[in-house]
Amino acid sequence: MTKTQKQISSSVQEKLSGFVKKISQGMSRPMYKFIRDMLFGICANGTTSVHGIAQHIADGTTTKKTSERLYRNLSRKGFYIKLIGALMDLVCPKLKKDSIIIVDESDIEKPYAKKMEGCKLVRNGSKGTETMGYNLLNIVACLENERGYQLLPISSDLISTDLELDSTKNILFDRLIDIIIKSNCRGVFVFDRGYDDRKLIGFLVDNGASFVIRGVGKRNILEDTTEVSFEKAMKSLDLTYELPGYKPGEKLRCGTRRIGVRTSGHPSGKADSVEVSLVVCRRFKNDRQIGDDFYLICDFDDPSLSEMEIIQRAINAYNKRWKIEEVHRQMKQDLQWEKMRVRSYDKLKNLNMLMTLALYFIYSCKDLIEKIAVAFPKIICFRKKDWHKLHKFSYYRLSQVSQIIFLWIKHYNKSPYRADKIEPWQMKIRLL
Repeated sequence: MTKTQKQISSSVQEKLSGFVKKISQGMSRPMYKFIRDMLFGICANGTTSVHGIAQHIADGTTTKKTSERLYRNLSRKGFYIKLIGALMDLVCPKLKKDSIIIVDESDIEKPYAKKMEGCKLVRNGSKGTETMGYNLLNIVACLENERGYQLLPISSDLISTDLELDSTKNILFDRLIDIIIKSNCRGVFVFDRGYDDRKLIGFLVDNGASFVIRGVGKRNILEDTTEVSFEKAMKSLDLTYELPGYKPGEKLRCGTRRIGVRTSGHPSGKADSVEVSLVVCRRFKNDRQIGDDFYLICDFDDPSLSEMEIIQRAINAYNKRWKIEEVHRQMKQDLQWEKMRVRSYDKLKNLNMLMTLALYFIYSCKDLIEKIAVAFPKIICFRKKDWHKLHKFSYYRLSQVSQIIFLWIKHYNKSPYRADKIEPWQMKIRLL
């Protein structure tokens, strides 16, 4: 270990200690110790195996007793709610007016689980099939800065619809309300097409939240008090604005207009409705249309925005939505999200949130990315020309560095011999 690597290891260890203190504020000493041990073990092993975490902690007792202590604390009912609240208290004050808050569902695949509580059929989006497992509701913040951007997880809910008292939609509403309150209604919520829902749109407008939702393009819309088909309304919309496309040589022709969306489930002349903006985009290359039109339903809290500014904000916000898919992929690869092996539903929910906290800590280490790159150049930057990528999605490499650092560190030093605390090279000098 070089001198630079020692300094970085000390900084990362100190950062973890400060993070655990903030998360466990107001909790008992045993819970502080439990959170610290779990985050240390997950970051060091890159796994959610409680037995593997207990082996690495090495707290002076047997692995069996350490595992029993961890399992006992994992079984605390509702503990994940406290962790979500503590994490929101850290992230929400950092949100700015134009910060992106990405909401998306994922899944944990457990095809061979027979005794895991609440395990049921879920849809695996990456494979397009149904398998046994659990649904996940994840929320991630994307904060832009001068050098790039930073992703920070806000919350993660593991959901079994057979055991939850609330529906997934009600759980989502609870999380959105908490974020709106703690961030003072800052940030722009971004959703994929699966969230094109009347109740969600009405909920966001009623609570004064800015949002962008990928529209399906099949619903009727209101003109005055009359419902008209979506296709008929689009024929009268002129795509008068042009923006550069996502790929070289592509152009986007866009248009926007205010529309009414009925929030009640049953159509009637007195049904509740809200007014939002609809952005229509059409891709062109060499003056030939590519693919179908795509629609963005949005609303921003600034009434002074021009049509061009509304289109730009909506497209730029939705363009960042894919980053949460990279977060899902990393959690399944680096932290082995799908290898959780606990039977109790409460333990699963608590362990899932502890994994989210570990991911937040790894992502927050991006503040030290330049120093880490100097200490671990072969991991962070394989080539000199990769230095400009430091402030992009470098979290895979940060995860590798964190595993190396925490494998070097002794979490508990139980040695009774003072000589064990002396550097090995100093011991050799004394013997000479």
